[in-house]
Amino acid sequence: MPSRPRILQTDTEKQLEGTVVHLEDALDALNIDPKEADEAFEFLKDHPNADAVTQEAISILADDRKRKKLLRKIDWAILPCMIVVYFLQFLDKTTIGYTAVMGLREDTHLKGQDYSNVAMIFYIGYLVAEFPTQYLAQHISRLGKYLGANVVLWGITLAAHSAAQSYAGLMICRTILGIFEACVTPTLVLVVAMWYKKQEQGRRISYVYVCNSFTSIFGGLVSYGISFSKNNNFASWRIFLLTIGLFTAVAGVVVFFYLPDSPVKARRFTDAEKVATLLRVKDNQSGTQNAKIKADQLRLVFKDPGVYLVGLSVLMLSVPTSIPNFASILLTTFGYTPQQALILNIPGGVVGAIATILIGYLSDRWNDRSLVMIISILPTIAAFAMMIGLDPGGVPKNKGALLFALYLCNSFTASFMLLLVWNASNLGGHTKKVTVNAMTLVLYCAGNIAGTESFISTEAPGYVSGKAAIMATLSVQVFLCLALRWRNDRLNKKNKEKLAAMSEDEKERLREQLAYADKTDRENPFFVYTH
Repeated sequence: MPSRPRILQTDTEKQLEGTVVHLEDALDALNIDPKEADEAFEFLKDHPNADAVTQEAISILADDRKRKKLLRKIDWAILPCMIVVYFLQFLDKTTIGYTAVMGLREDTHLKGQDYSNVAMIFYIGYLVAEFPTQYLAQHISRLGKYLGANVVLWGITLAAHSAAQSYAGLMICRTILGIFEACVTPTLVLVVAMWYKKQEQGRRISYVYVCNSFTSIFGGLVSYGISFSKNNNFASWRIFLLTIGLFTAVAGVVVFFYLPDSPVKARRFTDAEKVATLLRVKDNQSGTQNAKIKADQLRLVFKDPGVYLVGLSVLMLSVPTSIPNFASILLTTFGYTPQQALILNIPGGVVGAIATILIGYLSDRWNDRSLVMIISILPTIAAFAMMIGLDPGGVPKNKGALLFALYLCNSFTASFMLLLVWNASNLGGHTKKVTVNAMTLVLYCAGNIAGTESFISTEAPGYVSGKAAIMATLSVQVFLCLALRWRNDRLNKKNKEKLAAMSEDEKERLREQLAYADKTDRENPFFVYTH
């Protein structure tokens, strides 16, 4: 039998000289079936040179230079792929917004509410695929390969949009696009929770999520350049979709081969670096990955009031994400030409990028999600109030002020990012994380469907219902932030009371037993909720 690796008593990076505990002790104490434990537990338990490898991992974490070098290696292994995937995911689903003023509506004979339906149907496909794609991702347990394959398939689907000749053709293509893109956000949450400590997650997700804003810059420049095409046989909007689609497919191949499936399966990491990576995130008390669906965790999901609060938050924050599909159209209602609308989208992307980076930094610096989320939401509420007040019935009073309001509303883009961080930081147990991620993404689809349909064609060019819906949902979200903050503080207080009743030896023994036991956050008194 291989020797048992040692797990440090407390946070590996802060205390390296305490008592060590063998995983063998944890296995005996908890009577854990190895199939029930996550793959991190299995890797550490069965390694043939466990003690030597673990001591080398400890030496990595004990040295400040080596520890920073490991974090840089993790960043380079994970972030480039996630950044590219998220950039393309948001760009590809919002290409419809650019093509709307490039001739797509005229060439495919869209009338009335047809354009809103084409924008909306993406989320129907996304919704239908969400639970199956979550199940496959967990069952296959090859997140990198699964994600890469989906990127290739949606790239091919986007390229196929260029051949659409009718409303029906666009609806079919957009539905399939939604099906293949459904895996992205839940995979991102799982990957970040698997590789990073809680205090590192907000900033890393901000690096990824800022791509939503960069797509406005990139998409605006590319679409503006292509709009000058004089090819009468192949419209500029078709060139745009074909180009972006083929580029996405190539990027998917790179992701397939480059993105590690998990810390244990990271081929570019030494065994000592793998163990050091696992030890880094041990104090998250949320484990890494487990391919088995656990019925007890599923039951706990539906008994947790916090899950419903997060679900409502997703719904409220998803309605405004319809803005990119209508930004170019709104610009034309302010009095700008379609070609001007394409280039005028760019500053909005800059505002969103700055807001996302700043909000991600503050959320980690203050270790606070709810307050920072409220800060990101309030400017958007004010922006849509300006749009309604200055543009009653679609008759602009002040083009410059309306343009400023449209740029200002991009501050809210960081709020959904923070919700993803909240999910990554405040959920324990792999089955629970996967299930809650799937539920929240289903509600994300529902919110987007409501958001796109709230822009009613008969209200053009004012679209007052759409603007009012965004103001209302974001206002509700402010109160949901406060409710989630109260709930998490209350649970932290209860956990402290449970631990206070234990002796130090009992606490340390239990801490080691639970670190890789794949228990949910509600079952683990050491779990600390982020407010």
